[in-house]
Amino acid sequence: MAKKKPAQRTTVNSVANALDTHEQVCQQRWQENYRRLDSIESMILTNNQRLWWFAGIILTLLMSLVIKSFV
Repeated sequence: MAKKKPAQRTTVNSVANALDTHEQVCQQRWQENYRRLDSIESMILTNNQRLWWFAGIILTLLMSLVIKSFV
C-alpha cells in the first residue's frame, strides 16, 4: 500500500499573493464597470433630451392644427 503524500500547506505568503492578485483583478473589473455605467448614463440622458425635443415638436404641431381649426 502506497503512502499518500501530505497535502502542501498554504503559506502566509501564498495567501497574501493570491489576495493581492484578487484585489488587482477586482479593481480592474470595477473600473471597467464604472466606465460602462457612465457611458450608459450619458446615453440615457441624451435619449431623454431627444424625447423632450420630440414631445415639444409634436405638441407645437398639434397646437398649430387646433388653432387653425378654430380660426
